[in-house]
Amino acid sequence: MDWDDENLPLPDEPDWRQATIRFPGDSGATPRAAAALATALSGQRFHFMRKEGKLRLRTERPAADLLDQFVADEFAAGWVASVYEPETEAFGGAQGMAIAHEVWCADSPAALAETGSPHARERCILLLSAMNRAAGLDPFEIGDVWAKVGDLRPAVNPPDAPHRVSAITAMRRLMNADAAQRDTTEPGWPDRVAAFEDTGRRLARLAAGGQLRRGLRAVLAHHVIFAFNRAAISVAEQAAAAWLGRHVAFGDDEPAVVSTSQSAPATPTFERMESTITTTDPTELRNAMVDKFTGSGHLRTPAIIDAFREVERHHFTPEADIAAAYVDDAVSVKHDHDGEMISCISAPSIVATQLEQLGAQPGDKVLEAGAATGYNAALLGRLVTPGGHVWTVDVDTDLVNTAAKHLDAAGASNVTVMLADGAAGLPEHAPFDRIQFTVGAGDIPLPVLDQLAPDGRLVIPMRIRGSISRSFAFERDSGTWKTVSCEMATFVPLRKGVCDDVRTVVSMAGEGNVRLETYSEQLVDREAMRTILDAPSHKEYTGVKFRQGSAWEWVYLWLACVLPNGLSRMPGRRPGFTPHFGWGSMAALDGDSLAYLTVREGEDSDGRFWEIGVIGHGSRAASLAEHVVTEVQEWNRDYGNDAPAPGFRMATAANRDLLKAADPRFVIDKPNSRLVIDWP
Repeated sequence: MDWDDENLPLPDEPDWRQATIRFPGDSGATPRAAAALATALSGQRFHFMRKEGKLRLRTERPAADLLDQFVADEFAAGWVASVYEPETEAFGGAQGMAIAHEVWCADSPAALAETGSPHARERCILLLSAMNRAAGLDPFEIGDVWAKVGDLRPAVNPPDAPHRVSAITAMRRLMNADAAQRDTTEPGWPDRVAAFEDTGRRLARLAAGGQLRRGLRAVLAHHVIFAFNRAAISVAEQAAAAWLGRHVAFGDDEPAVVSTSQSAPATPTFERMESTITTTDPTELRNAMVDKFTGSGHLRTPAIIDAFREVERHHFTPEADIAAAYVDDAVSVKHDHDGEMISCISAPSIVATQLEQLGAQPGDKVLEAGAATGYNAALLGRLVTPGGHVWTVDVDTDLVNTAAKHLDAAGASNVTVMLADGAAGLPEHAPFDRIQFTVGAGDIPLPVLDQLAPDGRLVIPMRIRGSISRSFAFERDSGTWKTVSCEMATFVPLRKGVCDDVRTVVSMAGEGNVRLETYSEQLVDREAMRTILDAPSHKEYTGVKFRQGSAWEWVYLWLACVLPNGLSRMPGRRPGFTPHFGWGSMAALDGDSLAYLTVREGEDSDGRFWEIGVIGHGSRAASLAEHVVTEVQEWNRDYGNDAPAPGFRMATAANRDLLKAADPRFVIDKPNSRLVIDWP
């Protein structure tokens, strides 16, 4: 007998007998054959694994006669006895292996009998999610389990929206649902859920007592793979589920970890991810969204929370399905002739953040620049009731007409939609108590400042340099402007007006879909950028380690200030491109050269980390990469993520000399304004 961490005896491990069963064409067990085998094995403990079209069956009792009959009945092409070698180290040692055998035996009868039945993948994810939660993992730790699974599976090219959005929505619900509450008539489902939950709890106890020889999450990741194999989930679909699980936890903030598998890229069917418990009830989806953002702190003010519950977001995204409207992602509204998005309804977390920054009150007069579909204006209309009014403007007639239609249907009688340049404002309706830009600006639009009431507030997403942007909430402070709130945010730029923020997107030649965002103030050879990734590379690492939950926004801000051309977004994928995030990377530019951020994963005594690296291309690849490395190291040494957040001050051009800074690198001069960043 052995002992677990509670000093309870564990049963001796049986002498498992293994038989490898071969099926015609090595195509795996058919549903009929699997059902027959499950029936024949009824009443005894067994577990199995599918591999290479065969089924490896492990039983406590001899099964030769049973298997001979199975072949005679033409359910299988043959079988051979083999030696069972349990992956004891992979499952954390002898005690972890014993726990694995117990859950496998509990799950195998149903998993075998369900061969070929619909939604096996979804049922499997429900069970695995119950196990991960029972192990006490938080959402990011669960995301790390899925990331570890992804590292052991082929790389995946994520799908485009809307398939990506609907798949992520379904995966999120599966990962957070109470599996025991699933409405099902399948026999034994509650017992299966209980077995997975018990496994999670027992493994957590072993880990807490130092009795696992591998990390808890690594062991749980191995359980994921074995459960998928029992459920006959293909390797490609396992890779898809792993990508989705990681994306649910980390979104676009998860460093891109290149799969260690040498298999060919997977071609999963993301759009087929379904859930028997998924709801399309918009009220339930909306309340779930609000509950999520109140829990995360994006929503704090009771009036804004009420507005989010009352305004039906899906009516403002009619081209998307209902579930997609309540996912925390932007919904595209309009593209230019090159396919780049020029108007969208922002992700609800961003909408919530800006409304909290704005602080609109009943009776306020509000100007919104960037009507889009009218959703934000509908929320504003609720917030300024009674007595207030909202004017929302856009530069395209089709957007104005659509927003007006949506707002009218929503009964937003105190909102007026107009065709106008938001940067020019609406002087005929001024002064405004609040002015909000839901489009990005490269500088402060001076006309709107004159239209703001003396004690008013301006909320505007303003680019600092390159692609680095923050949503500022400014109020007057004598001759300058103080920042009462500042949040990381990126918006589509202003266009067709007096303060256009001209963005040129350079598409890289060759395979993949990598693009580079450039702006008019950046000194860059855009033609050279088209083939830059084909040029020889120079790679350096910084020694700076980021860990789960580390914020990238401050190192981005630092680099935007200290590099001559700031940082540019570089989204997309292509062979040989190893960005630091799944969506792409941030890049420094210098004429005909470019250096983008990468990471390499490691583990030390403090746990898993990602070390920041830089990969340069072009004639100055080495010097530019070295420059970026040096600046990252300086930021980490003198500031880093543990320091307080920096402060921001702003003055218009006429008063720019009122703002000084000890380090001129952190004085950002623009044609209309000066922005000063005060690092602690």
